[in-house]
Amino acid sequence: MTDDHGKLRISNADRDKAIQQLQAALDEGRIDLVEFDERAKGAYEAKTNAELDLIFEDLPGGRPKEGEVAVGDRAPADADAPRENAAPRSGHSWHGGDWMHGMPALRALIVVGGICTMIWLAGAISSGDFGGFWPIWPIMGLSIATFVQLVNRGR
Repeated sequence: MTDDHGKLRISNADRDKAIQQLQAALDEGRIDLVEFDERAKGAYEAKTNAELDLIFEDLPGGRPKEGEVAVGDRAPADADAPRENAAPRSGHSWHGGDWMHGMPALRALIVVGGICTMIWLAGAISSGDFGGFWPIWPIMGLSIATFVQLVNRGR
């Protein structure tokens, strides 16, 4: 790896792999849901390898580098090998609870939208003022990201 590694811009695939790695850390209990949300936001906002590497500096193994397989990914050699007891998969896997696996933007939409709505609801109930539904803005932004990810999913 060169000294310029940190200065190089990252791709959407790098961001998606980072989100998968964060999801694995969440599943293992290394980070909680709030921290996952903060780190995922940082991953989506990162522009360079250095920015993305900072998100993983306190996690074992760090961020997978180019060519490495992220936790939860299957190795390329067995990508076409059938899994035991696996249900047959269509082009889009909207069934069996696996429909969100490759859609980190959708997970972020659900988590961030839910948290923001709960905060708004708590404030609205305590003040009695139900006007100005501000969570619509992060929900709209993440909806656009989800739509783009869904459109690009088959490519």
